[in-house]
Amino acid sequence: MPNITVITPPDKLHNNNKSILLIYPSKTLKENFQTIVQDWNTDFNLYLYNLEETEQNIDWLLTVCKLADIVIFDVDNSASIVRDLASYIIANSNTYWLTNAPNPVYTNLSVNRIYDLTFITEGDMNGV
Repeated sequence: MPNITVITPPDKLHNNNKSILLIYPSKTLKENFQTIVQDWNTDFNLYLYNLEETEQNIDWLLTVCKLADIVIFDVDNSASIVRDLASYIIANSNTYWLTNAPNPVYTNLSVNRIYDLTFITEGDMNGV
């Protein structure tokens, strides 16, 4: 099991570890993520953005979207103010996004639509 440093707003950590940002992950997504990373040997930073509607820190979110090596964005579970920024977040090449919408317009911005976390492996973190 790797050493995972969990970071939430307003904190940021600048070290040599790779970083993953989870934006409003569902319970299932968090459980899947935990199952995948438990066998990793690579330490990493896990940024988590899951704030209440009234406690948003958009500056932090946008900064960490650029800072993180991988961003996993659960569009359907996001607060409305974050969904308003979805097109900007999804347009970043490091963002992988999930939605249950049948024909989301975001496919015009990014081919990184995912349905689960099978795309991410420890090897991905070493190569990022």
